[in-house]
Amino acid sequence: MRTFIFGAAGFAKEVEWLIYEINCGAEQKIEITGFVTSDSDFKIGEYINSIPIISENEYFQLYNKTEQHNCIIALGNPVLRNKVYDKIKNGFTTFPTLVHPSVIFDKRENQVVFGIGSIICTGCILTTKIIVGNFVHLNLDATVGHDSIISDFVTISPSVNISGKVKVNSGVFIGTGVKINENLEICKNVILGSGAVVNKNIIEAGTYVGVPVSKVK
Repeated sequence: MRTFIFGAAGFAKEVEWLIYEINCGAEQKIEITGFVTSDSDFKIGEYINSIPIISENEYFQLYNKTEQHNCIIALGNPVLRNKVYDKIKNGFTTFPTLVHPSVIFDKRENQVVFGIGSIICTGCILTTKIIVGNFVHLNLDATVGHDSIISDFVTISPSVNISGKVKVNSGVFIGTGVKINENLEICKNVILGSGAVVNKNIIEAGTYVGVPVSKVK
């Protein structure tokens, strides 16, 4: 089945490598047809590891019609990821979940649940009783503790540590190296700046930075 990666920047390259790693031990391999980028992107017509970069217009004209295919949305911005999903979703497009073979998690039934379209990168650790929603990105070496809930369209950057019983609501972007203490909740549409330490519930959307975090006015 044809597979398209939406995005042609750095994270899309990492996702292509993640797929290569998955394919090394898989009987049914994922074949990447192309990277899809905005119509104005200067990279259209170029290649990433021999895979062509095509425009959104070409994708919608040729492929987003009736042919069943896979789409992987490799865009770090949760808002853009959600918008792209709304544009391409239909009755025949599927959104595979990608989990790097190195990821450590409780593999017993229903102990860790991954939603559709989520991408779990190399080095991540998820312990037990964890729900990961749809179109979530867990980037390199992120950790998630027990009884946590990561809602839809959340981006977790490299080396983030989320303690147990944390709920991260939809559309949150967590910057590199953020630490979140146990038993906390992050409301929707929050940005946590790199290196921040969260030691209290965040109940209002906005951008938060610092140790401990405070809202940017």
